[in-house]
Amino acid sequence: MEFFTNIMWMVDILEVTHEGILKKFEFLKGNLIVGKAGIKGANSEERLPPDQHVPETHILHNLVRGFYKPAGKPYILSYQATESSKNYGKQIIWNDESETEFLHIEMAPPDKENDPSKKSDIAAARYNLNHNIPIGILHKIKKGHNRMLGLGIITSERDDGVFIVEPYSLKDSSLHPLEQLKRLIKNEEINTNFVAEVVQRRGQAIFKKKLLEDSAKCAICGMDEPSLLIASHIKPWKYSSDFERLNKFNGLLLCPNHDKLFDQGLITFTDEGNVIISSFLTPKTKNKLGLTENSWIHLDEAHKKYLLWHRENCFKA
Repeated sequence: MEFFTNIMWMVDILEVTHEGILKKFEFLKGNLIVGKAGIKGANSEERLPPDQHVPETHILHNLVRGFYKPAGKPYILSYQATESSKNYGKQIIWNDESETEFLHIEMAPPDKENDPSKKSDIAAARYNLNHNIPIGILHKIKKGHNRMLGLGIITSERDDGVFIVEPYSLKDSSLHPLEQLKRLIKNEEINTNFVAEVVQRRGQAIFKKKLLEDSAKCAICGMDEPSLLIASHIKPWKYSSDFERLNKFNGLLLCPNHDKLFDQGLITFTDEGNVIISSFLTPKTKNKLGLTENSWIHLDEAHKKYLLWHRENCFKA
């Protein structure tokens, strides 16, 4: 029920203004904003005026520090990554050389022990993490020049205190089920088990669609009948966060036979994509299923953390 609980929280807590600011970040994605007027207003008295996204005066970031936690709120609203050696070094891991889409961001909290806002910033970031609340992302290219990178969502906190942020989209209803579930939960008598089942079924369908867009065949054997292919989670649905459940890099498109083997931990893969076969499989079974030690699949960098989880928690050596 954790997923449903989180959605209920979002319906109650994600204020119209907050949600509007997140929509504005997504709308402005890719834009270069020069000066502070387009981010926080001309001065402290003149905030940004209401617009098509936000119904009241507002700011996107205060441009004072990396983390921006609005006064009186428990969450981080936005983060400004600087890529400067004076500010934690390289924070943005880019998807490609164009530096327009990020693969993930290493969001370092304040590191000065006497920083009065350090504890509240860290607590707020954990609040976002625990409640799956997205944040706006700015890239400070140089003084007074910020490129809007859209939205991200905090997916984990490393042992060194750095928060990992991955791309997020409000436009993709698979990643933002709020509007879908608002309609479902209007009835106070609704069966929460039914809601969870509907959400999972809908999520699985969207998850498969994402995988099919990249490759419409089994990653192992190449079988290419879409109706028979299964979108197999690397880290199973029940153990995944809301974000992980619908992240295409947490999935492999497999034929029924290979999906069963993977689901039961009888095969897994190295970070390089080489198959690892369980000792529980007999030579005859491996031969029937076309499995050899030379079997290989294509992987992206973002698959690796999920495969590590699968090797450590699912695979039966």
